Formats: sequence, C-alpha cells, structure tokens
Amino acid sequence: MGNAVLAAFVVVLLAVCAGLAFGVKVYVKPISEIDRALAELQATPLVGLAMKDNPEAAGVIRAAMEDDLRKPVAPGVPTRAFYAVGELSRDHIRPMLSAADDGVVIAVMTARYALVRHMRGVAPDKCRDFAMSTIQRIDSFDPESQGLFSTYLAAMETAYRNGRAAGGKPRPMPTAAEMVTMLGLTGFTQDDLNALNRFASLSAEQACDIEVKIDGALSRLPPEQRAPFSRFVLTH
Repeated sequence: MGNAVLAAFVVVLLAVCAGLAFGVKVYVKPISEIDRALAELQATPLVGLAMKDNPEAAGVIRAAMEDDLRKPVAPGVPTRAFYAVGELSRDHIRPMLSAADDGVVIAVMTARYALVRHMRGVAPDKCRDFAMSTIQRIDSFDPESQGLFSTYLAAMETAYRNGRAAGGKPRPMPTAAEMVTMLGLTGFTQDDLNALNRFASLSAEQACDIEVKIDGALSRLPPEQRAPFSRFVLTH
C-alpha cells in the first residue's frame, strides 16, 4: 500500500478516535453563565474527572470560552472551547488510556461499537460526525444514542482510572503499518483502504460504514491482538 494511503489511514483513525472527548456538550453561553458551563463539563463523565485531576485545564477552557464570547467563530466552525477540551483529551486522557489493562480497553471498544452501530441505523449523519470528531452537542441525539454515548463515556472513564492507577505507563500497541495488517485480517479490503484515503468526501452512510468496520473489528482478530488494536484506536 502506498505511503499516501497509509498516511490517510492514520489521519482518519486520529479523527475516529478524537471523539473520546469531543462528543461532550461544549458550547458558549453568556459570560455570566461561564461558571455554569464549566460546571456542566465538570459533571461530564471522563472529561470532568480529567479536569479534577488536572485543575489547570479548567482555566484553559474558561479562557477559551471567554475568547469565544469576545470574538465568536464563524457559524459551523468549532469553538475555541471545543478545541480546549480536545487538548485536555490529548494531553491528559489518552496517555492514561494507553496504560489501561487489556479487558478495560476492549470493553471501551465494545461500547463504542454498540454506539456507532445504532447510529448507523437511525442517524448516519451523526455517526459520520462522530467519526470526524465534529459533534459538539449530544442533546441532538435520539434517546437511545444518548444512552449508548453515556455508556461509552463511562467505559472510557473506567479505562482512564485504570491507566492512571497504573501510573500512565504505556502498554503494547501496534504501529500504523501493523494496524493496516490487522484490519486486513478483519475483512478490510483495498476498496475500504481507498475509502479511508478520501474519508472526508464520503457520504454519511459510507463514512459510518467504515467507522462500524473499524470499531467492530475486535471479534475477527486473534485474542492477543484485540487489546493492542483497541489502544491504538482509542489513543491516536
């Protein structure tokens, strides 16, 4: 497979995985209500726990919200607060996930697969948004999707706690090239890899199908590969 396809594969996996924090409700409220907006984030599973463990993050997110109010972004463009929560994920959540035990990370992937499989049937556009890390509000989900998303976040929180208890020491995970080989074992075809190369241009249904294939791959992998595969998906 060419370097361009491999690079695109890695980029799309980054987008697929970034939803671990980007799916929470991050939106700007009037300045008098920023404290309430922060309180809502702090009450959100996983994100709130990471904010408690890293108190400086609340200041960064508050500053981003204030900047959004002073100079709003264009319609449809993610807010600065949205990106600030993403940085919390990158710097403080994903490293703990990379240290989580095998059974814990596999449980997260199982919950993620249940979510995207349901959304594929009821709202493929939102499934695509989840894969592309562009969901900022989950209150637009149908009730079952909201419940499945809450289950997914709770599983992520368990993995975060588990990795933190282990000191954040990374456990084994494959390289990008090894991930491509693993996907091949699960039934990914060259057409699927080509679709990854143009993921942003896929229809909602096509993009969600790719997401479902990635998240549902565990059952078709040898047992010893399932946890490393999961860590890669959840941390890149």
